[in-house]
Formats: sequence, structure tokens, C-alpha cells
Amino acid sequence: MAGCRAKAVSYLEPVKLGPGLASGGVRLLGSPGRPCVWSRSEFVFVYQRDSGLLQIVYRFPSSVWHVEVDSRNERLFVLCAGSGIYSISLNHSLVEETEAGESLLAASQSECNRGSSMPRVCAISAERCIIRDPAICSFIVSDDIVVTVIKEAQKWRVTFLRLPPAGCELQSCRKIEDMDFAFHPNFPTCEKSPKMISQPVLRCIYPQPVKDSEKQLRDDDHMSLEPSLFSLLFSVDANMLNSPIVLFGLPDGQLCFVPIKCMSSEVRGHASRVTVLHHLEQPVVFIGALSIKQDGNNDPGHQPPLDKPSIPDGVVVIGKGGKIVIIKASLQMEIWFPNFIEYHVRGPVTSACCCASTLYYSTCWDFFSIEFVQRKTSCGVSGRTADERISQSDGILPSILTPISLNICGIVAVSTPSLTPNGDLNFVALTEKGKVMTCTLPSSSSAVESMNFKALSAGQRIKDLLAGIGSVTDRITSLKHVMQQKDKALKGLNQDFNICCGLLSSQEDQEKGTVSSKQLISCCVTAKWNRLLLQDSLVVSCILENFSDWPLEHKWSLCVKVIKQTSALTKSSDSTAFTYNFPITELVPGKKMEVTVPLNSASDDFIAFPVSIHCFLYYNLNSILTGNVNECPFPHSSLLAPGCSDNNGICLPLNTHVIDLLDCLHINGGGAAEVIPALNINRKSRTSDPLKIFLQSLMCFEADNVKNSEKLKGSFSVPASESIAKEPFSASIKLSPELLKAVLKDLGTGNGAITGSDVLQWLFSGNPEVATVRMQPLPMVHCTAPDDSRVRILSKQVAIADFFVDGPLSVLEIVMECSSLTTLCFLHQAITRRVQMLLEQSSPSSDSLPGFRVQCLRQLIHNAEGLLKEVQSLRDQLCVGVEINMSDTAAKLLQLYGQLRNTDLVIV
Repeated sequence: MAGCRAKAVSYLEPVKLGPGLASGGVRLLGSPGRPCVWSRSEFVFVYQRDSGLLQIVYRFPSSVWHVEVDSRNERLFVLCAGSGIYSISLNHSLVEETEAGESLLAASQSECNRGSSMPRVCAISAERCIIRDPAICSFIVSDDIVVTVIKEAQKWRVTFLRLPPAGCELQSCRKIEDMDFAFHPNFPTCEKSPKMISQPVLRCIYPQPVKDSEKQLRDDDHMSLEPSLFSLLFSVDANMLNSPIVLFGLPDGQLCFVPIKCMSSEVRGHASRVTVLHHLEQPVVFIGALSIKQDGNNDPGHQPPLDKPSIPDGVVVIGKGGKIVIIKASLQMEIWFPNFIEYHVRGPVTSACCCASTLYYSTCWDFFSIEFVQRKTSCGVSGRTADERISQSDGILPSILTPISLNICGIVAVSTPSLTPNGDLNFVALTEKGKVMTCTLPSSSSAVESMNFKALSAGQRIKDLLAGIGSVTDRITSLKHVMQQKDKALKGLNQDFNICCGLLSSQEDQEKGTVSSKQLISCCVTAKWNRLLLQDSLVVSCILENFSDWPLEHKWSLCVKVIKQTSALTKSSDSTAFTYNFPITELVPGKKMEVTVPLNSASDDFIAFPVSIHCFLYYNLNSILTGNVNECPFPHSSLLAPGCSDNNGICLPLNTHVIDLLDCLHINGGGAAEVIPALNINRKSRTSDPLKIFLQSLMCFEADNVKNSEKLKGSFSVPASESIAKEPFSASIKLSPELLKAVLKDLGTGNGAITGSDVLQWLFSGNPEVATVRMQPLPMVHCTAPDDSRVRILSKQVAIADFFVDGPLSVLEIVMECSSLTTLCFLHQAITRRVQMLLEQSSPSSDSLPGFRVQCLRQLIHNAEGLLKEVQSLRDQLCVGVEINMSDTAAKLLQLYGQLRNTDLVIV
């Protein structure tokens, strides 16, 4: 496909684009050809022809869809979305808007970087609407008749209206008649939407050639046609009545026509006067007239002169998909018939125009020209029948079109071209970015001559092309490699971006309190015992599972942050955090990845529960910034990373899990009387006394308020410490059965009456050894704590009297016994945390609550307050330095602790 370039291209002031797809139109006003441009915004722009500056801007109440020019009365007819058709007289003064003019001028200067004078901006009021109908899709004006097209439910409606007489421009138009015709059965589904992509195209065709005196009085969209072809297409009656024909190109592909003038019998008839001429099977975007010239033995002198163009003898119709139909007269069997010749070019076609025998059309990427040359047959008449000789006497069109690229892209609307004195072609175009430009193209003959290569020049050009094949091949190979790398990088970035968006969206849903139906990436955290080198250690297992559609590659790593309290149980104690980083090689969708981190270190005497586990994904940005895809997520590539909060990556949280003592207990698989074997845990030989730690930390905390010279008196020998304690430490919590019914039903154990085994399964639901509890349906379980202390948990039903009006109430009591006071504290806190979660999930009604005896409740609260006063009294004695027996004090504190942890209060 040969190409040529425009001789000159100059840009005018840009226009404001409307919403949606880039579209609009261009018209020329008067003989000087002042461009009139609209682009689906509320403005219509009129330019000066010579200077190219904005002369006047009309502002309408809504978006402008279509504009028609009445050159005889110097008026503009404008179709606005949702309102109707407005009429503007170009000679009358209108109300101007100064602020709008300044804003439009500022926008044009910012894009073109040039100064210009202030354009006039005129506001068009609603009183200038002469046809009020929001359903009008398109219209055309012929003399004093307005023809509108309306899309209804399953049909098109054509309405004829008469314009008001001169001097009464603001009066409404008078309706003459309506005509309906149905959609085509193959109407495209996309074109049935309320907002049609394509507008109906209307053209007015006159039966007689336009005289020179009438050229300035008719719109450039009104064309004339050779009388013989006019009679073949639109009947002899229309030719005799000198009736203009309105040709409709509809979005459903139909090409219809209707005469403006008609006989009285046709008006009174019931049948519609709309006639279907052809169907393109795609939306119509252009209708024009062509002068299909004949090429007589390639004689340039045979061409018609440019100053006297021939009368159009063909109609061209273009579809949006690139179908072109040429309608011309053809002589067959000594009878003239209309001949429909179809061609196909690459679409979609956005706009088109005609000049003599050349068709110009634009697509999304270029502007093309096609010259239709009808050639005579050069062969003799011998060997042919008379019918064949007659059928070939009118010439033939080429079987395949050869578009010529003009190297102008992005055109969405173009005006009717005009010829310059030098024979060049001049037209005004609107681009998809809102730029208005005037283009001058060489004449069609020069474009054709550019395709006729001489033998010597063609041979030299072939040699040059062959010489450059090698370098072009090498360049293509290099560019292909670069494009593959970029495509791979963009594909990876797109996957990572989708993962980030999915995780952030899930995080926002969790903050709002909503649970997403599909979790892209999950991380399951459990605590379990691991045996390595004959030593048992408590570890945290994190199972990362990819449910998304994209793989996690080398740029990602799983980070696990363990936050636990220090061994000093004081108010001023701080937490210790360890962050572990695990690089991800490749985790494809549907696969899992398991990592483990230690829960205790060799320097810890015991683990202070609860422990918080934070899991999140870390995305390394160093590989993107430096281009090294194999770079480690962290500079030193150590397993224990100091943190993932540096500026070289993105942290995306997955979940937070709390591990308490119930999750870490080792459950004995035997009966109740079986002796529990101790775990072989590598720990220091010296076991610290938890009660001693508690009293020492309390003394250190309170001693800050005492002068340095003062010292606390008394020894610190505690005979009742847990190292020599004869009886185990115990505590209990009482719960109502109604509170446990919901959670036990979710676990599948609360179908009947609630038993002690059901309660134990609920408590150990987060423990990996919960299967042992299910296998032995007993109300009691024996366990071993991480510090090698023995634990027994018992669940039983007890009756509580004296507190309820309706008599004794049966409740569930959870009794915990431990050989270590520290373990008892952690176990009591773990069970209390589960009860708090249970209270947050359940919302019992006031009707299900039993009636309480207020006096008994007051007595219980009074007893608890008395115990608290005794504890406060002992603390005050320690603070002021009173000489007391520390052994008796420790025993008293243990007694008070046990009384506070064993009350008759019931959680309902």
C-alpha cells in the first residue's frame, strides 16, 4: 500500500472534548468556509478561515450531537442531547459570557502555547429550541423542511416539520407527517442500547445539478446526482416533481430513502413512503456522491478539468466495519439497472468525505484515499456475443481497492473537501484529542502518479531494500529479545499488583468487620511439639496457602514476627519481638508452604504466655530498582531478620494469631490414673520460684518510691513455694449451659445435653492434639506444660443454690489444677480469654436469664472486696518497710489468690 504525505498541516485552537468516546463533526459556513466544529460537549466553535483563531463560541444547555447549516438564511440548527433542536441566527447578537471565554482561551493557550484574542462566547437560552423532543437521534434541513429520526421500541420514526417563516425564527416548527418502519431483524445488540454508539446518517440528494448561483445557498452535505441514476434509484416521479430525496443510513445497517415532495395519492395512502434501498449488515457512517471517471488508455488529457468537475454518477455508502458499497448505473440486456458493487477495507471507519472520484476515509490509526477509476475494456469484440459487448460498454470498476495512506492519524470528523486554485485538496479535520487542523493534500492525479515507478528507479529501490534486509533482521531480533524481557517483567508486575490489591482489599474488609468470601492467600498458625536430636522443643508452624490465580515468586518472602513478654512479670516489663524471614522460591496457585519458628530460646527459663504471632508477606523492591532479579529480600540473607519495615519493600499483613497455654499443652493419651511422662526439654537446671519472682518484682517496683537509704526488712525464705508445695494449685470458672450451646453446636458436639467432654473439646480446639480428647470421652484430661509441670483440667456439672429465685441452677464448672503457680496463672488467663471471646460472639436475650437473689450477689461482692482489702494491706506493709514474716506473708498471699480464683459467681 503506497503512501504520500500532506503538503501542509496547520493547527487551530483546540476544542473541549465531551464525555465518552471521542466524536464530533465539522461544517463549513459560507463561501469563505469558516470552520464550525463540535465535539459532543456543550460548545460549538466557529473559527476564522484565514487566521485560524476562535471567532465565536456558542454555549448550549447540554451536549451537542449534530449541527446543520442553513446558508440561505444564515442560520445554525443544533441538536442537543435530552432537549431538542435549537435555531441560531448568525447575524443577530446574543448574550455573551466573559468568564467562559477566558477559561476557554486559557485552555487553548495551555495546549498550543500561543497567544490569541478573546473569542466571543454566547449563551443559548432555552427559548431558541424550535423542536422540543429529547428522543431525536439525528436530523437534516432541506430548504424549509426539517426531517428528524427517532428510535422507538422496535421501530424508527421519521417526522417531517416545516420551519417558521422569516422573521419568526423563535416559533416552534409545525409538524407535517410521521412515518414508521421497523428495525432490521439482524439489528446488532450493541446498537439496541439507549445510548447508541452510531448516529443515523442523513443526506439530501437533489435530482438536478446545482447551479453556480445556488452553490452558496446549499449546505455542503446536500449533493446532486446524475438524472438518469436519480430516476433509477428514486423513481421517475421524484425526478419529474424535482423532489429532493432524504437518504437514511441507519445503525441497523438499512439504507432507506423517502422523497420530500410526493403526489397527493401517496400522502393519503396507508403504506409508508419509506423505501429500503440496501442493507450493509453494519452501522452506516457515511453517504456521499462520486464522479466515477473513465480511464481511456491511460490518457491524462482524458481526465475532466478540475475547475469544471463532472456531475456525480455514483453513490458511495460506508459501514462502520469497513464495507464500502458503490451504487451506479449498469447496462445489461439493453436495460439500465442500478448496480451495487461491494468492497471491503480494514475498519473501523470513523469518518469519510468525497471529492470528484476520490474517496477519503479515516480509521483509528490513519487517513486513506481511494480513487475510483472506471476502465474501458481493451480487448476486441471478436469472440463475444452481442449481450456481452453491451454489458461491457459502460466500463468496469476495479475488483480490489488499493487505499493510499496519507500519514494522518486520529481523525474522528472531517469536512467536505474543496479544491485550491493549484489543484490541491483542502479540508478541516477534528482529532480524537480535540485538536482542529487544516490539511492540504496533493491532487489525486499526483497521488496516482506516485505509484507508477519507472523501471530504473524501481530496480535501484529493490537493490537498496535487499541491502538493508540483514541489518533490519538483526534489529528485529534484538528488539524481539527486549520486548520479551519487557513482556515478562510487565507480566510479573501485573501479577504482583493483583496480589497486593487483593490482600489490601481483604485487609479493608477485616477493618470494616466484613469477611471476604474468598481469601486470596491464607496463613494457618498452630503450636506443636517438635522432637530433634532427642530433645523436645515447642515451635510455631505457619502453613502458607495460595488460593489466588497468580504465583508467588522470588520477589516475595514470608515473615513471621513473634512477640512475647519478658520473664520479669512487672508493670515495667517490655515485650521482646523476633522476626523470621523465609524467602519464597515459587508458590503456584493451590500449593502450600510450611515453615516453623521456635517459640522459646535457650536463654529463657520459661515462656510467658500469651504469645502473639504476626504473619505478613514482604515484597522486595530492590530487584525492580536495581534490575537484579536474584537479589535476596534482605541485605545479609539471614534467617533471623531484624525487621521488615525498611524502605526497600512492601509489607502486606496476612493475619495475627495469639498462642496461649491451652494451645501448647501436651495431652496424655492414657487414663486418668496414668502417670504423665515428662518431656525431655533442654532447659537450665535451676528452676526459678515463680512466687519469689512475683514478690521480688513487686518489691522492686514499689521500692522506686522509697528513699535509697531505706531498705526493706525481713528474710525471703518461702517454705510454701511451688517447688515444695504438697497440694496442687487450683482455680475454677463456672459457666451457664446456655452460653456454651452456640459454640458447641458449631464444633459438632452440642447436639444433645452438654457434657464435660464437649467442654474440653472446645477448650482444646486450637491444640493440635485435640484428637486425643475426642478419642477418650472423659470429663477430665491430664496434660504436661512446657515447663514440665503437671496440669489437670476437669469439667463437671454442679448445682448452685441460694442465688436464684427459681431454685438451684445447674451450671458447668471448669476446674484447673497445676503443680506450678506460674502455669496456673497462664492457664487461668487462657481459659478466661476463651470465655471473653465466647461472650463477644453470643448475645443471650433477657428472657433466658434466670432470676437472681440480689442480696446473695451483694454478699459475694462484699466478700471479694474484703479479700482485696487484705491484699492491699499486705502490699502497704511491704511498701512502708514494716518487719513482717515473709513466709507467713507468702502463705497468706497464696490463700488469698486461691479464694479470689474460686468463687460462686456464674458467667451467664
